Amino acid sequence: MSGTHEIPKNLDNKLKLGLFLNTVFTILEFSVGIFSGSLALVSNAGHNLTDSVSLLIAFFANKIAKREANIDHSYGYGRATIIAAFINGLILVLLSGYIFYEALGRIMHPEPVAGYLVMVVAFVGILLNGSIALLFRKDTKDLNIRGAYINMFYDTFASVGTLLAGLLIVITRMFIFDSIVGILIGVLLLRSSWGVIRDAMHVLLEGVPEGMNSIKIKELISNAPKVKAVDDMHLWAISSHYAALSCHIVIEECDLEESTKIIKQIKEELKEKFNIEHATIEAELTECPPDK
Repeated sequence: MSGTHEIPKNLDNKLKLGLFLNTVFTILEFSVGIFSGSLALVSNAGHNLTDSVSLLIAFFANKIAKREANIDHSYGYGRATIIAAFINGLILVLLSGYIFYEALGRIMHPEPVAGYLVMVVAFVGILLNGSIALLFRKDTKDLNIRGAYINMFYDTFASVGTLLAGLLIVITRMFIFDSIVGILIGVLLLRSSWGVIRDAMHVLLEGVPEGMNSIKIKELISNAPKVKAVDDMHLWAISSHYAALSCHIVIEECDLEESTKIIKQIKEELKEKFNIEHATIEAELTECPPDK
């Protein structure tokens, strides 16, 4: 029974540290945002809150994905990380809608904002969010972790925007800059969430794994010794680290031992050149009728 999913090392500790630091800062930023009257800080705190939720979901999905395959889940639980990434993307979309709603209300009815206080908290946010993003920079091949990384990366830029808003408010005394930055943060959220949702849906809909070329894979199988044709080939991702393939190959007439060697060689090349961990290959002497 197959289903061993290779998870990047030390991710649990990174997720725990990121969750702790981000949650503490979220509470601080939200409190200061309410006290100072800054929508940019409150909206950024809201984004940071979703980051904490995102990191929490990523942590538990990572735990679930490590479970061994069983009779009910023969491929294991690798899809848990993909579902987590999809949920995180949807959370970001909902938060964007809320930020746009609040920002438009503030534009129509501006409220005073403590610019200096906004700048101080935003500067702390730049340091903290940037540090957490760096924690996950080398693990972004995992779609689940990529979602967390993108959130923290864009949070760093959002904090830069908030710092700029505070500076402009101090210089010009025009509070509308706070709402403008809030809208820009919402746009960044939508942009980052779309990429995660799109990639997660691609995996959930059994799309060809990212970075793999099905034509070249078919050519590799076709060029194997005594293989005359390849048909009914399917290629999909179980998780961000685990790809699977199934196909029929038409081979020249030979005994069972030789056909087994041919299949074994193909599987080894698929794993070595394309990192396809699980391949089911059926050898036949004649081509199958096309699927209807």
